[in-house]
Amino acid sequence: MKNLKEKAYNQHNRFVIALDGPSASGKGSIGRMLASEFNLEYVQSGIFYRSLAYLCIVNNIDVTEVKKIIELSRSDNLTELTKGVDLNQENIGNYASKISTIPEVRANINKCLILMVKTHPRIIMEGRDIGTVIAKDADLKIFITADVNKRAERRYKQLHEEGKKCKLEEVLELLKERDLRDSMRITDPLLVSSDAFIIDTSHMNQKQVIAEIKNYIELS
Repeated sequence: MKNLKEKAYNQHNRFVIALDGPSASGKGSIGRMLASEFNLEYVQSGIFYRSLAYLCIVNNIDVTEVKKIIELSRSDNLTELTKGVDLNQENIGNYASKISTIPEVRANINKCLILMVKTHPRIIMEGRDIGTVIAKDADLKIFITADVNKRAERRYKQLHEEGKKCKLEEVLELLKERDLRDSMRITDPLLVSSDAFIIDTSHMNQKQVIAEIKNYIELS
């Protein structure tokens, strides 16, 4: 039985990391850094929901038109259809958060995500329910969290650096709304897996987070 350290550092071994956490907790940056550190395929599950949201928006499909949204979610090339599109827009993220509560939408997208985990020998996938639904048998489960006010500040700074206009108060309210939807939805809510390594990044920089994860791997 290979230990966690051997799986992580030996490139010939299968190694799956499930990285979960709320919006703007920093898991995207941490995920990319871990992918580079351990030679892993990096996948953002949220891109599938944002791609679907974008396609709904450009096709004038309202969030209340559930049947149309479900039908569109059956596409097996959602991310291909939105290549080159800037999906990091607050209106897209907010729409994606709303349609992610639809059970049939989650079921359709989950099929794609589960297949990706099965077919990639070394992969890190980040989202809200990777460790609890998509990759229940992941070698390492990490849950990244942070105070909502700190998360709002980070998101606000990121958007401004990208030249997008927004107000800190509005970003904070949107995050609170998303947190509530993610944790309260009936299907696949945001939960901390019982075997996850939990890291609160409220007062940590990215290098400190990576160092803590590497230390956890080496001691496991």
